[in-house]
Amino acid sequence: MVGIRKRKDFFEDFGSELFDNLEEMIEALLEEMGESVPFVYGFSIIHRPGEDPELREFGNVPEYSQNDEDLFTSETKDPLIDIFENGELVHILAEFPEIGKEDLLLSATAQNLEIKVTGPPEYSEDVELPVRVDPKSAKASYKNGVLEVTFRRCAEEEPVEIKVN
Repeated sequence: MVGIRKRKDFFEDFGSELFDNLEEMIEALLEEMGESVPFVYGFSIIHRPGEDPELREFGNVPEYSQNDEDLFTSETKDPLIDIFENGELVHILAEFPEIGKEDLLLSATAQNLEIKVTGPPEYSEDVELPVRVDPKSAKASYKNGVLEVTFRRCAEEEPVEIKVN
């Protein structure tokens, strides 16, 4: 008789303890928040070769305490911010649910993008860019709670030979 091989659970690599009480947490959140308040919650898992997985949470949902059966309110979670390089362009995506376009202030240098939210809740983040960009090439859009900013890369300057006199 051929032995039955157990299939490996996908979430074993990420630590199944993260997902053990997920259904209970969601039910408790729904009960606590009621139906009148919109909420956003999510997470992303980044797993780079040779590194431990990184779990990043985002949204406006209160945290769940496993020690207590209740939810306790916390400050707003930081938004999810991702940076993508595509040829000559650098794209920054940031999720800001419940924020109006008029509450966003952006400023940029060749190496950083500063994002400020002036309305409640107030928020400020200085995003370090992976490459030098031309801040004057910036194009920004905000739709459905997602801010997208695109920059053109700076042309890398060739080394200049300096003659010594």
